Amino acid sequence: MSTPPEAAEPGAPCHVVLVHGGWHGGWAWERLAPLLAVGGLRVHAPTLTGLGERLPEFSADVGFQTHVDDICDTVRALDAGSVTLVGHSYGGSIITAVADTMAERIAALVYLDALIPTDGVAGWHGFPPERQAQMLAGARALGGLQVPPPDPSIWGIEPDSPEHRVLRERLTPHPLKTMTDVPRITGRWRQVQHKYYLLAAGPPASRFAHYHDRVAGLPDWTTAVAPGGHESMWTHPQELASVLRPCIARDARDPRSP
Repeated sequence: MSTPPEAAEPGAPCHVVLVHGGWHGGWAWERLAPLLAVGGLRVHAPTLTGLGERLPEFSADVGFQTHVDDICDTVRALDAGSVTLVGHSYGGSIITAVADTMAERIAALVYLDALIPTDGVAGWHGFPPERQAQMLAGARALGGLQVPPPDPSIWGIEPDSPEHRVLRERLTPHPLKTMTDVPRITGRWRQVQHKYYLLAAGPPASRFAHYHDRVAGLPDWTTAVAPGGHESMWTHPQELASVLRPCIARDARDPRSP
C-alpha cells in the first residue's frame, strides 16, 4: 500500500519543482515556467551544482548524490504544501532518487522524456557505445571530469534556428561522475501516488521510449505524448504547458485525490 504525501493545510501553497536535464540549467524552463505559474501554483526551477550559472561550483566531487541533495534541499526549503516534481531527461533520475528519499513529501512525479533509474545501474549505461566513446573523448579534452555538451541538433533542433544558437551558447559541460555513479534506489519512490510519463513526439524518435513502454498501462501511471522533440520545454512551451498542467493541478491541489 502506498503512503500518501503529507496532507496540505487548506490554502497551503502548491509547489512545482522543475528539474532540468544534462548540460542544461534552470534557464531551460524559462519559457515554460511562467505558463505554469497560474492558479496559485508556485514554480521553482533550480540549477544543479556545476551546471548553468553554477558552473563555477564544479569540482571533482560533484556526483549523482550532489544533484539529488540539491533538489532535496530545494523541497525542504519550501513552505508546507504539496510538491510535484517534473524531471526532464537526466532529471528523471534525480526526481526518482529524491522521491526515494522523501516520498511522503511528494504529491506527483512527472517524467518528461526522461530516464527512470534502476537500482545499481549507472545512467552511463543508457547511452549507446558510440555515444559513450564520443563523450569520453570529449571529457578527456576537458581534463577527464566533464562531458562537453553535444550539438543541439541531436535533439532535433534545426542547426540554423534561433533555438540552436541559444542552446549552443547556454549549454555547459556536465559532470561525468553524475553519469557513472551507481544510484541506490530502494523503491520507496513508487509510494508516490501519481506518476506520469510524457514521451516526446519527435522528431527525432525518443531514445527514452523504452521507459515509457515499461510503465504504460500500470495502474498508478498515466502516460501521454508531449509535443515536439526532446527540447519541448524550449521549442513548444505553450503546447507542453497544456499537457503538463493537468498532471500538476490535480495532484498539487489535493495530493490525496484519486
